[in-house]
Amino acid sequence: MKVFVFGGSEGVGEHVFKQLSAEGHETVTVAETENRAEALRMFGANNVIVSNKNENFADGIGGSDAIIYIAGSSFGAGEDQEILVDCEAVVKSLEEAQRQKTERVVYLSPVRTDESEESKETGGKYKAEEWIRNSQLIYTIIRTAKKVSKPGKRTIKASEKIVAADDEIPHEDVAAVLVAAINNQNTFRKSFDVTEGKSSIKDALDSL
Repeated sequence: MKVFVFGGSEGVGEHVFKQLSAEGHETVTVAETENRAEALRMFGANNVIVSNKNENFADGIGGSDAIIYIAGSSFGAGEDQEILVDCEAVVKSLEEAQRQKTERVVYLSPVRTDESEESKETGGKYKAEEWIRNSQLIYTIIRTAKKVSKPGKRTIKASEKIVAADDEIPHEDVAAVLVAAINNQNTFRKSFDVTEGKSSIKDALDSL
């Protein structure tokens, strides 16, 4: 399967490339510099398009079977402040995916499971989710607890809604959920929360 990865710059993205490569998928992404492109190739990206304004992503989407979109937000995500998400960039990218008949999208939302309702409404974080739900895409929208840099356990909890203020989840496990969701039909056209837990990733996704 050919998978286009948006936003694979650090943390979760690096693990996504490693895991897609390990499973034999072809991966495509965009980098702002040749140095970063080389680093992404080392993580397992097969085709890295170098563009300092990410203007050439359409070339990478062409022929892709699926997209993993790792949406970003500014520092302080999860707190009651105006955290900006480039909703227009998300929509532009996914409109191009629809135009090129790439229908499968796994979207990692910048909305965290521990955010207040006020925070969720600020900075445009929900707008991209709403657009995706109203699109013709075969989407999966995933929100996580606080992402941390520590070894993954490949065990999680997944539910339509998780309320836990102090929960965390390793970058590696978030990446594993994104990769596993691509072909898991039980996640199609669903939105759900993910945090550390005791179930295997497959069992957790199958039980949604």
